[in-house]
Amino acid sequence: MKPLIREWIKKYPKLRGYRFKPLFPKPAIINLWVLEKKFKKGELVSPEILIERRIIRKMKGRVPKVKILGKGEIKKPLIIERCQVSSQAKEKIEKVGGKIKS
Repeated sequence: MKPLIREWIKKYPKLRGYRFKPLFPKPAIINLWVLEKKFKKGELVSPEILIERRIIRKMKGRVPKVKILGKGEIKKPLIIERCQVSSQAKEKIEKVGGKIKS
């Protein structure tokens, strides 16, 4: 093989993986006990409101996706908007009279 082609072949595998950026970044994670502590009865919970209250931060200047997990207890009915919700968290929120809107 010619030296130039051999050099390209040597370099190619090294460059393959380290510049890869995921298409869908991981969502910001919020547990139910945080919502219980920071919000009052009947309030709206959305990514913008979570940023205003400094519970989450912007990622690269954008509002991140938010996922609510079921760790902890919730006793206040809240309105969840534009957040992903785990099945356990959904069950607990609806049990106390909260609503989940997509």
